[in-house]
Amino acid sequence: MSRLSIALVAASSLVGTAALAETQAEIAARENEDGKTLMFAGNYAEASLKFQSAVARVPEPKYFFNLCTSRFQEGKFGEALTACNAADKNADEKLKDKTAKMIAKIREEANKQGIDLQPQGGGASPGDTPPVGDPTQPPVTDPNNPNGQPGGPTGPGPAGQPPEGYAVGRPPTVGLFQAQPVENKYAWSLGLDFYFGGGQIGQKDYYGTAASGLRIKADYMLNAASRLGAQGYFQFSHLGQGEEQTMAGISAYTLDVIDIGIAGYKHICGPRSRGCLTPLLGAHLSMMSPANEVDTSTGDQLFNYGGVGARAELGYSYALGRRYEHVLGVSAGVNLYTAAFSEPSDGYTAQEWGLDKGGYAGYFSIGYTYRFKTPFGSSPFVTLE
Repeated sequence: MSRLSIALVAASSLVGTAALAETQAEIAARENEDGKTLMFAGNYAEASLKFQSAVARVPEPKYFFNLCTSRFQEGKFGEALTACNAADKNADEKLKDKTAKMIAKIREEANKQGIDLQPQGGGASPGDTPPVGDPTQPPVTDPNNPNGQPGGPTGPGPAGQPPEGYAVGRPPTVGLFQAQPVENKYAWSLGLDFYFGGGQIGQKDYYGTAASGLRIKADYMLNAASRLGAQGYFQFSHLGQGEEQTMAGISAYTLDVIDIGIAGYKHICGPRSRGCLTPLLGAHLSMMSPANEVDTSTGDQLFNYGGVGARAELGYSYALGRRYEHVLGVSAGVNLYTAAFSEPSDGYTAQEWGLDKGGYAGYFSIGYTYRFKTPFGSSPFVTLE
């Protein structure tokens, strides 16, 4: 065989080995994601098998941590502690902190149930090297029980399984995850809408009729069963001179409006439906800036004219993601405004700017919202990696 042939064979072998390693990493990542999905569905034993497969392929600390969590949920405290100890060895500081909290939770629950975390028949604690049940290590063989038959005094069971009585208790009464199907519900959310439309605010021909703007919103679910919620929002609208006004020779001003408001809404859809129809009604405080008024000393835009208003909207949203967390929405609505009742003491009056009359701005919007499952201001005891 020529040197060139040998080099080609060696290169092919290296490429094949690299491809195989990459494939194992991809499989491990997929097994880990499948395990997380099973955890949220309450299938802890099946989740443990997925996580165990992941650590057997790629022994990363995050996979061991997830295995620790699923074993704890099964009530297999010894195996959970073993996995957490393995996760702690090469973890970063953030994961080390989570692992320490998880270990404390395991010991607390085991103590509550009167369970000794020492494996029966052995002097080692769970997590000693090689850890019992660690799929990345060869099974431990007891010379008194070389075939690994279950029921021996200290011998392990089948490969990868812990000895009988290895710190197994009842599943925790209060789980880290709720055993229920994934549904289209959430605790709170954050979102952003872009909208465009038209209308008239103030005296006729004072301002343009073409409207556009953006809205930052935060939703909070008040009653998950009836799908009633409240929304706080901040929106900025701009009314520019419309094309028809330009053609008619009308020199209309622009008008910028900032609204700060609160609204109530109801999702009309089933618990597993990804699409929802949502009517909404709200009220807001409005601050207006006619003709892009600015402070001559600082150059900052001024919003010196105040009023109140209302918002009515009908929207349709579609949830994406494994937990319905990503939401795309479209809606049609209208913002209503009263005449300005607040004005600066040393400037033009609201009447001089034509703001002594209210108005409206209709719109169509498109937006994105991210939903959170846990209540605002709190977090789950543990989040999977």
